[in-house]
Amino acid sequence: MPAIVPSRKSLIQRRIYWALVLVWAVISFTLADRMADGMKFRINDLSVIPGAGMIMRDTEGGFFHVNQDGKARMIFPELGAGYRDQCLDCTLVTGEQMSQTNEFCAAGVRTQLPKLDFELPCQSWAVIGDGPKVVAVTLFLVPLLLWPLLRAIARSITGIKPVR
Repeated sequence: MPAIVPSRKSLIQRRIYWALVLVWAVISFTLADRMADGMKFRINDLSVIPGAGMIMRDTEGGFFHVNQDGKARMIFPELGAGYRDQCLDCTLVTGEQMSQTNEFCAAGVRTQLPKLDFELPCQSWAVIGDGPKVVAVTLFLVPLLLWPLLRAIARSITGIKPVR
């Protein structure tokens, strides 16, 4: 039984297609990194951001943001107005503990760090480390998924059959 060998034209078309996909991957990841600079993302571990301070918890269950000067501001269950006193009976809240709650969170824009916003409840959709990756994968996949869909719609409207 003879082997079915694709035509030379078909092989060239496939190589061009995959070369374009590779080029689009590089472009989309570069664009997404720039797009993500202006987006607000959730921050679980403030210790990796110089000057961001830390999240601490008192014995009554209130969460506080302690800035670099040691002044504290309540961030949960209510968002306090300003930094006042030190939180003397507070314990440090780790990034792992912060990631386990959606009732509140710290959020920030990469280009504006260490400036932080606190959200009650948390509305940020991705962690700051993973946010640019999510944007990049979305930017990469949307055109690749839309192209066959739009071709199929155009063929169904016009009645043109695909050439094989």
